[in-house]
Amino acid sequence: MFTLLVILLMVSSVPLPAKAYQNPQTLPDEWGQYGLGDPYVLKFNGYYYLYVSTRDTDDGVKVWSSKDLVNWSYRGLAATDPITHGAYAPEVVYWNGMFYMYTSPAGKGHYVLSSTSPTGPFNVVTGNLGKSIDGNVFIDDDGSFSFYHAAQGRIDAAPMSSPTEIGVSASTGVGMGGWTEGSTVFKRNGKYYMTYTGNHVFSKGYRVDVAVSTTGPRSGYVTDNTNPVLIRTEGPTVGLGHNTVVTGPNLDTHYMMYHNLEGNGIIGPLRHLNMDRIVWNNDKMIVQGPTSTDQPNPEMPVFYDYFDRSAIGSNWSNVNGGNWGIYNQELMWQNSMGSSTWYKQVTASSSASDYTAEFNMKEMNRGTSTNPRYGATFSYTNENNYGVALISSKNKRLETFFRINGVDQAWQTFDLPADFNYSKWHNIRIEKSGSTFKYYVDGMFKATRTANVGAGKIGVLTEDTHADFGYTAFNNDVNGSSAWNASKPIPGTIEAVHYMKGGEGVAYHDTTAGNLGGAYRTDAGDIRLNNEGLFNLGWNQTGEWYKYKVNVESSGYYDIDFRMATSLDGAQIRVWDGATDLTGIVNVPNTGGWDNWKNISKKKVYLNAGQRELKVEFVTGEADFSRMTFQKNVDVTSVSDNFNDGDDNGWTRFEGTWAVENGEYSAASTGPAKSTFGDSGWADYTVEADIKMIDSGGDGGLLVRVSNPSHGTERGQNNYDALQGYYAYLTTSGVSLGKMNYNWALLKSNAQSYSTNTWYHMKVAVNGTNIKVYVDDMVTPKIDYTDNSLNPFTHGKIGVRTANKHTHFDNVSVTP
Repeated sequence: MFTLLVILLMVSSVPLPAKAYQNPQTLPDEWGQYGLGDPYVLKFNGYYYLYVSTRDTDDGVKVWSSKDLVNWSYRGLAATDPITHGAYAPEVVYWNGMFYMYTSPAGKGHYVLSSTSPTGPFNVVTGNLGKSIDGNVFIDDDGSFSFYHAAQGRIDAAPMSSPTEIGVSASTGVGMGGWTEGSTVFKRNGKYYMTYTGNHVFSKGYRVDVAVSTTGPRSGYVTDNTNPVLIRTEGPTVGLGHNTVVTGPNLDTHYMMYHNLEGNGIIGPLRHLNMDRIVWNNDKMIVQGPTSTDQPNPEMPVFYDYFDRSAIGSNWSNVNGGNWGIYNQELMWQNSMGSSTWYKQVTASSSASDYTAEFNMKEMNRGTSTNPRYGATFSYTNENNYGVALISSKNKRLETFFRINGVDQAWQTFDLPADFNYSKWHNIRIEKSGSTFKYYVDGMFKATRTANVGAGKIGVLTEDTHADFGYTAFNNDVNGSSAWNASKPIPGTIEAVHYMKGGEGVAYHDTTAGNLGGAYRTDAGDIRLNNEGLFNLGWNQTGEWYKYKVNVESSGYYDIDFRMATSLDGAQIRVWDGATDLTGIVNVPNTGGWDNWKNISKKKVYLNAGQRELKVEFVTGEADFSRMTFQKNVDVTSVSDNFNDGDDNGWTRFEGTWAVENGEYSAASTGPAKSTFGDSGWADYTVEADIKMIDSGGDGGLLVRVSNPSHGTERGQNNYDALQGYYAYLTTSGVSLGKMNYNWALLKSNAQSYSTNTWYHMKVAVNGTNIKVYVDDMVTPKIDYTDNSLNPFTHGKIGVRTANKHTHFDNVSVTP
């Protein structure tokens, strides 16, 4: 039997820093012994509202509010109608002054409730509209609605003719094979993203995948090659899923809100709230998690105002007069009418040249002039230089305009939905990147304009209109650039192009003029789009360097995989923490081409815990750099098990029927069966075992680099591939190697003839991304395979497995 080493982890009693959060989070007034399941977060007028599933024995839907996604206040029951008894996965959308709640009480069809407030009271406004659980609503740029819900093996979707009318459902083509639920759809840069959760809620392998469509919100989805985007089956948080994606308080960062499984409560599963940052590289969504140690709180904007006071104050400056005031410590108003003058309030502070701004507003009354309107101004330096985005209730459209150096540019107008209610709260969002401005109304993308204006103030204005203005903010980030100065969690993956802000000599040193690739960033870092669909740093020369902000989970040794490509010999890199050389010289071999990407590993690098700045230096030569992945290093110790003691202590059994019989480890299964051993931090090792196939069908063999294993057939699931790792196996017709990532990919096979009831000795050697598989002949491998894919597995446990077969194992050993 394997000797087990038990490591006790001491939990510090020191309180978390004031500006840090830690998953999982416990909120006030949760459903007792049920917690917070299926979290949904709505952002409205600068506030976040959280809704969760209702305990099966109770009526009502609870709601919490927050300004920062961390500090939540319980706001009571948003709904109390008996129809909400055991309300599953309530979600709320805002449209035209009304909040619509969609929920499936105890999974028995869907009902819609409505309210004029996000905290309720919500009242039932439809009968039972049917559909399965976990309803999700997406509003497209044209104001059309789609409804999504769970189905067996997939997510279905239906068009909606109004917020309370749902059409006929059809498959989106998205699913995990087994039960699939908890979809969330959002749009970014013209592409539709659907996140969704798979298998049973009580499974530790509950996880989140993502699919992307370029053709429409209800079809054309293609699953991402980085799935699962969120999973953990072992450790402090497991069973992660049913997520929401919401934009953070800095107006730029997306966050994934999800629950974890903490066991079976008195009534239903016990779950709690979790949150992790999403970053982007091109169109690829990357969840920086799951985390379970303290992380920096979401950043607030550079400027924001809730108008929660009695006077406008010094943060605003009046332009051209008007009658302005504060109402009820919740909004700013202007009510002078009868003139075509643009009455403005602009901020005292100015944005950077690139920024995102948000404005909330509604029309109380309009005058009789040619075009009464109200809206936002931005990039404002004076009356001769600014832009505006105005809403015209008379013309039913968004109207945009620039004045540059005193010269008026052309007006451009964009229609708003026919049922747009101008007397209700609406949101204008401006994204400025270089000379490009993107305009959104209530999250609907409406226009792109180009104008040569730069940094400036933001503000609000009216023309012959009485208007109210709510939460207003700007932040000096756009299109995901907040990732650059965010502290990336380690362990985790860091995109090379997410180096710090600060410019030459502070965030990077680049010896060439300008961005040679012309992609992604406007500073002097040389960036191109590569064949893996990611932006990478290119043209890296001797002496150049880039800095990265990181948040190291704990002090200790880590392994780093650098994803590099070069057609030249002699490239070298190293990593610094301040004046400390962490890695020494790391040689980067010629990979055979600038788009021939390979992982270059540096083992056992000591990192100190906490927020730090790491510098990647190109010492000599030239190589392109895509990303680096940090994983904890755990020494591999030589161990063996011949099962002569009659037990399998130290092994973790999953599916199938396992037993120790006559000193042999036996697995019998009409489906999958696996048992694992070791540490997920193991990297390079050799595992050997004797294998005897009893049945002629199916397969049996060894698992390597195993992480996140779960039971693939519990509670009605049917996933043969419920782990991440590689499987080297025998059949009567040969030896094969496959990759398991909660799906299956055959990598390589070698036709051979193997007999049942005969012992064969298999050896699998893993070194970096190379895998060699030997059978009987321990000198010449039957399979020699290098995984140069974007997501090779470089760390993990060992295991034994069989599928649809009775197989015996003996004399299992692991050596470094």
